[in-house]
Amino acid sequence: MQNHPFINSVLYRIAGITLVLLACSIGALLLYYYGHAGWLVAWLDSLVSVGLFSMAGFLFWYVTGILRQVQAQIALALGVLAISIIGGYMVMALVCPDHMDWFVSTIPFRLLFGLLGWIILAQWYFIRWKEIQKEEQVDVQSEDRQIVTGTALSAEEELLDRISVKDGSRIHLIQLDELLYIQASGDYVTLFTSDGQYVKEQTMKYFESHLPEKTFIRIHRSCIVNSDYIMRVELFGKETWQVRLKTGVSLRASAGGYKLLKERLSL
Repeated sequence: MQNHPFINSVLYRIAGITLVLLACSIGALLLYYYGHAGWLVAWLDSLVSVGLFSMAGFLFWYVTGILRQVQAQIALALGVLAISIIGGYMVMALVCPDHMDWFVSTIPFRLLFGLLGWIILAQWYFIRWKEIQKEEQVDVQSEDRQIVTGTALSAEEELLDRISVKDGSRIHLIQLDELLYIQASGDYVTLFTSDGQYVKEQTMKYFESHLPEKTFIRIHRSCIVNSDYIMRVELFGKETWQVRLKTGVSLRASAGGYKLLKERLSL
């Protein structure tokens, strides 16, 4: 599964939150002046409608590139708009049940602005997805060259037997057998264990070269997995595999990462 751009990038996260707040404000103003709703009703309606739309838009990233049929994309967009409108309707039904007559008059601009926002988001997601695909293609070629040339860890490099993570005034010591997988998060990495997750300022390249290569395998440019926790590997898409862990978590593996898995695990 590809990392979400709003999770990986602080800049995108700030921009996304700003746009959501702006959409809530514009929605409330339209409902107040165009729909003649009270300020309280307008704000509640806008918060619920835009909130539902934003949550669906956030999750939409995870099917970008997979949901390719136009009919399916249109059905999904209409479904999201319907949920958003129903959310606004429920607010009116609960707060002002005696003034439902104006709600129908607001449906056209709800559909117009909602559809416009969804198209813009879908196009931006698709552009970002294509950029990531190109980056991964370069990584696949690099990984293939490493496999062919037999690139191995230098004997002089010191292997880690545990990882220390500073959290304020505390220092957590993570034993390697507790570490499930590592994911890149911008300039940091997130260490996932059965007890929780920890953020550390370090590079994936560092962990790739300082963890035991037979146990910890870089299956993707942004993910290193502990092979002891792998339950199965499944084909997920074109040159893409899904690594299922014993904990139930699914991780995405590139073509080069899958080849490395086969080599290290003798599959």
